[in-house]
Amino acid sequence: MRSAFISSLTLNTSPRAALPRLQGELGKASQELTTGRKADLGLALGVGTGESVTLRREQASLRSLIDGNASTAAALDRTQTALDDIRSQADRFQQALIGLSQSGSAAGVLVQQGGDALDALTSTLNLTDGRRHLFGGLNSDVRPVSGLDEGPGAVIEAAFVQRFGVSPSDPQARPALAAISAADMADFIDTDFAGLFDEAGWSATWSAASSQNRTADVSTTERIVIGANANEPAMRKLAMAYAMVATLGAAGLTGTAQTTVLDKARALVGTALGGVTDIATRLGTAQSRLAAADTLMHGALDGGARRVNALEAVDPAEAKTRLDFLTMQIEMSYSLTARILKLSIMDYV
Repeated sequence: MRSAFISSLTLNTSPRAALPRLQGELGKASQELTTGRKADLGLALGVGTGESVTLRREQASLRSLIDGNASTAAALDRTQTALDDIRSQADRFQQALIGLSQSGSAAGVLVQQGGDALDALTSTLNLTDGRRHLFGGLNSDVRPVSGLDEGPGAVIEAAFVQRFGVSPSDPQARPALAAISAADMADFIDTDFAGLFDEAGWSATWSAASSQNRTADVSTTERIVIGANANEPAMRKLAMAYAMVATLGAAGLTGTAQTTVLDKARALVGTALGGVTDIATRLGTAQSRLAAADTLMHGALDGGARRVNALEAVDPAEAKTRLDFLTMQIEMSYSLTARILKLSIMDYV
């Protein structure tokens, strides 16, 4: 019979040899308890890791779209507010035109109102949300519309002088203005003056905006038009009506020539109001579609989160038990090592 001996070196190193493994497992257990997720997804899920990665990528894409939709929704809200302001201004101006027509008062009271309304319109069309101009269309990085005194006013006056030989803003020209017939004024408005507000003339004289509106992806499958632009027919008609009253010498015209200017301005405002309402309706539809897309994406996010949780989550109670057990094992290993180190043959001599 033979005796086998275990050296004190073996007894000393055996407990310590297990420490690196125990400490590594302790770190993983602590991480899982803190994050609520498996520490090593590849090891825990195996072939299911691909599904987890795909789900997280889809969730990141959905969150990005939802964040973008929040910015888009804010821009749409500001644009709707601007359209309300434009509509209110047009309503007030139309009421002034109707009141003047009914009372037969002098048209001079409207000249200032026409100029103020035109200034308000250009100011609204040049609104920005801090990053882009709301009515710039695709050219949202440039100021969409020039003010009357920034060039268009001189162009209108030059066209008037070329046609009638007098300036509408010259007080000395009142007798000549009074001699303009209704037929001549109507022809000028329908040809030379209207040409400054058709699409080509408007872009050349007034506008740097794009006629193509901005679009945005509001979901993974849907892209919508999200803006308006200063080149919309309704905006051009309003500008034409305001400028007509403000610049064509309405105060100096008499009789049917004056009535022609005011009647055409009133008709333009009425048509433009319908156009502004159509724009607001179009943007309202975009807002509804954006809200519906957000609802669907939030639902998809919730469903994805539940599936990710089923794949990656750990049981907090089990993780805590495992952490406590590993901590106890490490403490026992340290304690055993300390006891072995204290062993001495001198204690048995």
